[in-house]
Amino acid sequence: MKLDKELIVLNLEASSKEEVLEVLGNLLTEHGVVKEGFIESVLQREKEFPTGLPTEPFGVAIPHTDGDMVHDSKIAFASLKNPVKFAAMGGSAELVDVKIVFMLALNSSQGQLDMLQKLVGLFQDPGTVEQLTAVSDADQLNRLLESKT
Repeated sequence: MKLDKELIVLNLEASSKEEVLEVLGNLLTEHGVVKEGFIESVLQREKEFPTGLPTEPFGVAIPHTDGDMVHDSKIAFASLKNPVKFAAMGGSAELVDVKIVFMLALNSSQGQLDMLQKLVGLFQDPGTVEQLTAVSDADQLNRLLESKT
């Protein structure tokens, strides 16, 4: 798995999940990856089907929406300077302190499912989650992702 450098934000300072989603969604929009309305669609989907995962040592979120909002399949990434709260995946009322966000912009349902499974597998290892929060540039992030997937 390799991410486009222009879709990677490291050490993002954000005060809410909405702010994180807007930053990543705007990157995807500016680069022509997604259609108008993508951000609103992700925000709405996040309310109905939250994507926070209570991984160790920090939580991870994998926000996404339907493929019909996507022109070109890509993934945007953010590591956060300070955690923000995301509701936990699976419908519990639990809130997760998230420091890593992978925003999926994938235009096929099967591609989305495959990528979700791949990412969830990646997050099972606390060492990998720790490394994701510590990357200092896009090349280091891509080397880490390529070595683990």
